[in-house]
Order: sequence, then structure tokens, then C-alpha cells
Amino acid sequence: MKKEWLYRLFTGLFFAVLLAPAVGTLALRPSDAVANESLVPPPRLQEPLGDVNWGFLSDAGDWFAKHFAFRQELITADSLWKAKLFGTSAQSSVALGKDGWLFYAETLDDYTGADNITQRQAFCAAHNLRMVQDYVEEQGARFVFTVAPNKISLYPEMYPGKLPRAGQTAADKLEEALLNEGVAYANLGILQGEVLYHKTDSHWTNQGAALAHDVILDALGREGHAFEKPGHFEAIHEGDLQSMLYPASKKLDEQFVFDTPLDFTYTSDYRADDDILIETAGSGEGALLMFRDSFGNALHRLMAESFEKATFTRATPYDLTKTGEADCVVLEIVERNIARLAEGDFLMPAPEMEISGDLPELQTPLTLTSVPELNVPGYLRHTGTLADCGGSSPVYLAAGGTYYEAFPTPEGFTALLPESAQLEGVLILE
Repeated sequence: MKKEWLYRLFTGLFFAVLLAPAVGTLALRPSDAVANESLVPPPRLQEPLGDVNWGFLSDAGDWFAKHFAFRQELITADSLWKAKLFGTSAQSSVALGKDGWLFYAETLDDYTGADNITQRQAFCAAHNLRMVQDYVEEQGARFVFTVAPNKISLYPEMYPGKLPRAGQTAADKLEEALLNEGVAYANLGILQGEVLYHKTDSHWTNQGAALAHDVILDALGREGHAFEKPGHFEAIHEGDLQSMLYPASKKLDEQFVFDTPLDFTYTSDYRADDDILIETAGSGEGALLMFRDSFGNALHRLMAESFEKATFTRATPYDLTKTGEADCVVLEIVERNIARLAEGDFLMPAPEMEISGDLPELQTPLTLTSVPELNVPGYLRHTGTLADCGGSSPVYLAAGGTYYEAFPTPEGFTALLPESAQLEGVLILE
């Protein structure tokens, strides 16, 4: 009788556990997406045009997998016991550090060199930035490029064990290539010192952003004193890595809070720091156009205060035709995304070049696509691959008796040419 009672109890508990997420989802509010997960829309019986949605059951399963009740609590519990008992992370995108530090796992390969760039990629990235700089300066503005360091690059001592650093990381290769190309570069390696990044987030604190601001302004030939602003720390920041690993945790990270509010206002329809477009009016002088990523969430406020007008954009391709009335143009990218700069993802008319002398024969691209560029009316975006495009060779396009310089890429080139320009071939000068 006792065994039968225990059997029934065990069976009841087993089915209660199985049904808890479903019952909880019906009785309670569905669980939100975890950290930077994409939201899955609720299933619909009909398609937008009125047709029957034959994939309803599949859609319902996808929605339930992301929204069932207690999902965040279960993920957190799983992460906690694995971290405490085995010292391992339950999330492949998050690496455990010392004393509660967390790292974005992808950046570890940047540090060790397991995920590195080739010399060709370094050349393409730096040469592309030099072409951008030349174009910006032709518009009467000043250009500065900067890299937001990966957290592991600044604080490797907070990672368990001795993580071997590559002899030359992607950032090292790019910095060397930038020097060769003469690109104005604001080196943020100065952030390595006191702790200026969050323990449970992949980004810098407001204090780290303040020092980055000062370095960038110095590179622009201006004075910046944001790092000297008085302030204090408060536990108010929700770390992105913490949210990914422990989504149900209410623990907040320390954030530096300035004692005096920054002197600027939003002139665009500001909703959040990660808006694609942010426009501001500040107490400084001149106009700024800044291409930025998530590190600009904290940095943009400080930059906004330093200029009379500022535009911050996360949109890609980088649209240089928007330089307009800007006095200064800044391009910021995080270290782990350096390789993207080699792809020539910039919008600006290809510069015309004067080339003379004994020239080699024109090459025919292995592949070529030419499509209208909607953001730059009257131009076609030509993208091609070449049989041989190694080393540090610029790429020129011959069209109608004129040579245009293209953005070099690891596999070939990309360029905006006038619609009237008939592409004849590719010229590569060693």
C-alpha cells in the first residue's frame, strides 16, 4: 500500500512538473524573450492576406518554446548550478570570469588569434577607411576612426587561467595598416588601467565612455574633459551578459552616474539608446556625424554635449553622402567586428583617378553584379570578385575612358559608379 501511494505521488509530481509551463502560460503572463533574443510572434490561423496558415502548429510550437511560463527561471537555475558546481557556462555566448566577471565568449578567439584577419583584410579595412577619410575631407570635414576594445583585451587577468594572447591580433594588424595608410586613429587602448568596463556587461561604463570621448575629441583637434566630471557609482545597470546567462536574476551592475546632468537635448524621436538614428542639440560647437554601434549607447550622450548639433547612426552601409554640413565625422566599431570594414560597406561615389604610364592589361571580373543604389540615386553599385587580389593592391575600375578607385575587398571590389559609366574592366597596380 505504501509503495502504491509513493508511486501515485511520484506520478502526480512528474505530470505536475510537465504541465506547469503550459498551465502557467495560460494562467500567468507568458515569459519574455531572454536578453537579445528575437521575439517570436504569436501564431495566427490566417495569413495576412486571408489564406489559411497551414504552419499554425509549427508556429505555435516555436512561440511556446520561447514564451512558456517559468522559462527564465529555469534557464537561470540551469546556469547557476553549472557555474557553481562545475565552473562552466550554460550559455555558449557567455564565458565565466573571476570574481563574478563575465565575458562575451566570441571575443576570446579575437584575443588568442583563433579568429584573426589576414594581411589582405587588414589592408582592405585600412585602405577603405583612408578612402572614406579622403572623401570626408573633400567635403570640408575632419575624420577620425576608433575601435572600442573587447573587454578581454583590456582585462585578461580577470579570466580564469592564463589565456594566451596572439602575437598579433586583428586589432594589432589593423592599427599597423592604419598607420601605413595615414588614417586618423583614436587609440582607445588607454582604457587599460582602472576598471572602466562593467563586470557583467560587454561594454564600458559611463566613466569608460567619458575617457573614450576625451581621446576621440583630442584626435579631432578639440579639448575634452568628460573624464574629469565628478560622479558616483550606483547599482542601476542591467548587464547584457548577466541577462543572457541569468535572465531571472535581479542583480544590477554598478554604473557611474555624473553628478551634473549632461547639457544636451534630443531633437529626434528618441526612444532608446540603441535607436538606429539619434539627433541631438548640445552646448558645444560645430556639427558631428557619428557612425557607431552598441558602444555608442553610453558614448553618444557625451559626444552630444560637445557639439552644437550631432547625428548618431547605427545604419549600415555607412552612408558618407550624409556628411552634409558636418564639421566632424567619427566612425566607431567594436574590436570583434573589425573584419567587416574590409567588405567595403560604405556609400560614397567612387573617386576619379588620374593614372598614366605603361599600364597592365585590364582584368575581367570572375563575377560581377551591378544594381541601382537606392540611397544614392543615379549610381550603380558594382560588386565583383577577382582571380588574384592578394597583397596590398588598390583596385581601379575603367569606365568610359575614366579610372575610378573601388573599395578593395578580400575577394575583389565594390564601388559606386554613375549609371552612365560603362564598366570596361579592372586595373590592379602592384
